[in-house]
This record gives sequence, structure tokens and C-alpha cells, in this order.
Amino acid sequence: MLLSIMYHRVGKGKHANSLAAFRKHLSFFKENYPLVLPGDPLQPKKLSLCLTFDDATYDFYHFIFPLLKEFRIRAVLGVPVHYILERSDLPPSGRLEIPYSLMMQEGIFETKAPFCTWEELKEMVESGFVEVASHSLLHCNLTFNFVNLRQEVVQSKERLEEKLTQAVSTFIYPFGRVTPRVHEYVRGHYSYAFRIGSAINFGWGQGKQPLSRICGDQIEDPVALLSPLRLCRFIANRLF
Repeated sequence: MLLSIMYHRVGKGKHANSLAAFRKHLSFFKENYPLVLPGDPLQPKKLSLCLTFDDATYDFYHFIFPLLKEFRIRAVLGVPVHYILERSDLPPSGRLEIPYSLMMQEGIFETKAPFCTWEELKEMVESGFVEVASHSLLHCNLTFNFVNLRQEVVQSKERLEEKLTQAVSTFIYPFGRVTPRVHEYVRGHYSYAFRIGSAINFGWGQGKQPLSRICGDQIEDPVALLSPLRLCRFIANRLF
């Protein structure tokens, strides 16, 4: 069985955990579960975990990447490609203080560099501890009819592969939003696609449904995240 966990940022708020909480999570996972990336073999009769981080904000490079190296854990990083700058010489304090609500605004992301840069992404990819996924181009809701799917799905992938010289096989739906029409299109370009679903996966094969992810944000205790009761609910959500 496979459980994918979705994280966002280090800090406070609805879509965040403290750095101390992340250290607890990673230490607990490392000691108790096989940790895999999309397509890796799953151990029979064991629950495997796939760790995913959305948005590629600078705090991932500054805080999470060092933890991944320390614990020797691999994770998936969803990148909203339009907001990635080539490099930045700005001090970390300034890049970390930008509220998420402002990060994608024109005039903010270009001057404040609140996201990882291509230079930083390349370093992380080359380390072997981070695998990038497309999180679309503009981080928009793909279920809206006016969205240019080729731009969001295909061009984001092409840009990632061009800049990082790494094949990109995974797509992470912004906001977890997807329709059968959108997923059919994404399946034509990616081997794996993730949504939000609070359900366990029985393997990497997604068929007509994207792979589900449970939310790990705002959870201090990783044991509570994977308690037997919660795991039973995740299984039930997949079965029924």
C-alpha cells in the first residue's frame, strides 16, 4: 500500500508546520516506513510513504532541503514554473518574509524571490534527494474552461526538463482540483498525477483517478497523522 503526504511551508498558518514539527515527521518516517518516489517498487505487506511538497517556496530550499539531506530522505517538489527566477542574491530573511498571499503577484515574485530559483532547484535535483514535479505554469485551477491546458500541463513540463535536464514524470494538480477531462489530458503527458483525496493508494497505477494525498499541514505529531484509526479511514475512503 502507498500513502502520499502533502506538505506546503515551514512557518505558521493553515498550510504550514513548524521546523521542529518537520524534523519530528521526517525522523519518524525514516525510522518506521519505506520512503519512495513515484514509480519506485513498493514492499509487499508494508505501507510505503511518498512525501510531496507543493509550491517550491524558498523555505523549502532554506529549511526542508537540509533536513532531507540530514535524514537521507527523498521527496517530490511541485514547481509552479512561471514564478521561478534564474537566481537571487537577496538575503534569506527577505525572501522568507513574503506572505504566501502575495508571492505570485506581478512585481512581487520578480523582485522578492519568494520561490526557489532555477539555480537552487538544480542543486537540489543534482543532490538526488529532490525530484521535481510540475505544479502547472501559473498555479491556476485547471477545471476552469478558459485555462490553456497545453500551457499549464505541457509547457510547464518542457520548461522544467529544459532547465533541469531531468525527465519530469509527475504532475501535481493546483488546489487538488481536477475533472475527468483534465486528468485524461494530463495522463497523456505524465506517468503520475496527484490530487488531494485523504485516501490510501494500492499502487502507482492511477487509471481514471489521480493518486490521492493526505494533508500533513498543521499536524505537530506524525504518530497522530498515521494512527491506526486514520489509516482505516484512508483505506475506507479508497474502497467506498
